[in-house]
Amino acid sequence: MSLKYAILGFLSFAPLSGYDLKKAFDKSVRHFWPANQSQIYRTLAQLDEDGLVQKEVIEREERLDMKIYNITEAGCAELHQWLSTPLPERDSREPFLIQIFFGGQLTDDELLALLHRELKVTEERLAVYEAVYQASQNAPGKINDPRTIFLSLLTLEIGYQSNQTIAEWLRSSIERIQSKNYSIKISEKQ
Repeated sequence: MSLKYAILGFLSFAPLSGYDLKKAFDKSVRHFWPANQSQIYRTLAQLDEDGLVQKEVIEREERLDMKIYNITEAGCAELHQWLSTPLPERDSREPFLIQIFFGGQLTDDELLALLHRELKVTEERLAVYEAVYQASQNAPGKINDPRTIFLSLLTLEIGYQSNQTIAEWLRSSIERIQSKNYSIKISEKQ
């Protein structure tokens, strides 16, 4: 559902082709909302059918025709309505935490392997956030509004900070299991 609104959001900045939309996703929001090319094209077709975008076909002799999508007034209204409406509470299930909760059934080596794998995934995610940030700093932007740029980077900031916290927790958990220190850290007072 949110892919539709992400596409409308990008098109509210500038008309784009499906290929350019994929590049926009990869350079800006992939850290929290990845999309593949086929998802983008399917959603564009539905948005066009619903009258939320308008397609302009540019004929090219040597290559396939290029389709450029523009957001319509109805698309702008739909995007604004969605942006200003509170979202329903999201599902906060975390399968990894179920593994940890019942991890007493594993040996320390098995549990440590699980934690190390999750730490590796988290560190890889942090590297993606850093790459997205570097790309945003080095790429000439089509958006010149400082407030819009700030808001887009806030999404990066929360992802980075959340994953930094998860990585710290994983490192601490690994250290405590290795040293058989089974103390819990819930507040600064402990």
